[in-house]
Amino acid sequence: MESTKKLLYNLSLGASLLVVPVFSEENYGWYATGSIGASQISDIEYINSNEKITFEDGLGLDFGLGYDFGSTRIEGTLSRGHAPGGTDRGTSFESDTTVTSALLSAFYDFRSSKKWSPFLGISIGSTSVDHLGVGDSGFSYGLGLGISYKTSDTTEVYFKSTGIVTPELDTLGITNGSYGNGTIGVRFLF
Repeated sequence: MESTKKLLYNLSLGASLLVVPVFSEENYGWYATGSIGASQISDIEYINSNEKITFEDGLGLDFGLGYDFGSTRIEGTLSRGHAPGGTDRGTSFESDTTVTSALLSAFYDFRSSKKWSPFLGISIGSTSVDHLGVGDSGFSYGLGLGISYKTSDTTEVYFKSTGIVTPELDTLGITNGSYGNGTIGVRFLF
């Protein structure tokens, strides 16, 4: 019995010595993030109609704060999509349309090496749309994926693709609204 206890103790001690270096290579703690790139607001349909709005490509960006637990992260982000013009019910327009989302996201980092880390995440939140001087907001959800490169112990550069869906906006009378951002950014661990 005593030899079994010693064996278990030695195995657990050896396992903990193997695990500590793995965990020490990962990031833990608070971080700030920001990215900029391209945005595409999808074609949006009017409720109970075949009419739709199409949008030109525009600027996408986001910034936020998060906490890194090692392989998982939780992040609060303000994300914005933009279109400088498009077509609404067959009529061209040249004014800005903006889509702004306040999101709470959970990410999983596939830390396969010390430098590169693919990641995948889900988001929920609220999205506000301003189109032709009319504003509306509603519940939204989304998916994000990307890859990051660790440039130092406290900094990572990443490419991220994000898609956000807002099922319905009553004031604007639209349904199936979504937009996607493809951005390059940086995370700073505090």
